[in-house]
Amino acid sequence: MKTLKLLFSALTVAFAILGLTKALSTDITMPITFVCLATTMFITSKEYKDKQQKNSAIYFLLLGVFLLVVTVYNVASIIWGI
Repeated sequence: MKTLKLLFSALTVAFAILGLTKALSTDITMPITFVCLATTMFITSKEYKDKQQKNSAIYFLLLGVFLLVVTVYNVASIIWGI
């Protein structure tokens, strides 16, 4: 689990840097950054669930779902011009 968490955390930072430095368009990098961050939150939620810390697990799970909802809305607004 720690290697997956480290991988997605590194991807989150890498795509955020690419977007901030304008190396890639933010229309491309922000959704990828949010999906990687949401995946990190899901992995963290699983770790807390395994440690029997239910409240923290639910918090990170809801945070991951919120990030995915924001990402879907962002992508839909770019595609369909909402």
